[in-house]
Amino acid sequence: MTHAKLNRRGLLAGSAALGAGLFAPASLRAQEAFPSRTIEVVTHAGVGGGTDITARMMMVNAPGVFKQELVVVNRTAGSGAQALQYLASKPADGHTIALITQTHLLTQLRNPSLPQFADIIPLARATADPQLVLVRRESPFRTAADLVNAGKERSLRFGGTHVGGVDHVTIFAFGRAAGIQRPTLVPFRGGGDIVINLVGGNIDTAVVNPGEAEAQLRAGELRALMTLADQRLSTMPDVPTAKEVGINVSGYTLRGFCCIKGTPEDRVAKLEQGLIRAMSGPIFKSYLENTGQAPDSVAGRQVWGAQLEAFHKDGREALQALGLLRG
Repeated sequence: MTHAKLNRRGLLAGSAALGAGLFAPASLRAQEAFPSRTIEVVTHAGVGGGTDITARMMMVNAPGVFKQELVVVNRTAGSGAQALQYLASKPADGHTIALITQTHLLTQLRNPSLPQFADIIPLARATADPQLVLVRRESPFRTAADLVNAGKERSLRFGGTHVGGVDHVTIFAFGRAAGIQRPTLVPFRGGGDIVINLVGGNIDTAVVNPGEAEAQLRAGELRALMTLADQRLSTMPDVPTAKEVGINVSGYTLRGFCCIKGTPEDRVAKLEQGLIRAMSGPIFKSYLENTGQAPDSVAGRQVWGAQLEAFHKDGREALQALGLLRG
């Protein structure tokens, strides 16, 4: 009789313990093994686009780091709008991350119905492609000072991509920091068209990434007056930074990973650390080198978050001043 009671009590105790585990508070469940299933990586680029390729290069080593598979989810509409909506539609559990660019921030600013900058958590920067201020070989602007002096006399024609885009914000910020008349943006479809028109003398100057003008720089058809990077580029050690010539502005094309607000901190930390590890191997480093990215592109959430915050502020001010954003 006593033996039967003990068995029954043991069974009841075991059932109670199992029930407690099933109905554990969310704070305890958040500490469970993570990730526990496939991680989705959302991009706003189509297959084969620069952002899509960056995501896939990170994913070469990521499965071994996270001990889970990763899959790219391409949501291409609306200059990042659809990608942001998709990210926000998924649970804030760390199993969905997005690879974003400054374009996403400008889209957020112009569309308040979308998830906003405050709704995402920066995780890790993947690429930092510095921008150059270039002129053609025959240009009368031989130095950065020549360009600035001319810009105080008239509005310079800057080549860039579309109105209200990343290039437009960078050019506006450059003009304000340099104390010149507001530059005139001459928009083109992409870096290739910008370079062709600069060589042809259709614009005064342009802001482009080194890789976009590599052939023309090597042939001597274009000259770099300054870089908008924070430090001189190892590939162009004689080209000063804008800050060195007294223009307090930075300009990069950036890509990096984020997750949605509400993701538990322990998972945010694990994602940050895992992404940095996945992008620290020779394959990703070779990708950075072959595409002309800064060798120190990969950075943690503190650096990445600070850059996004600065661009968000500059982007808002630029769009408002340009009449492209109210309030």
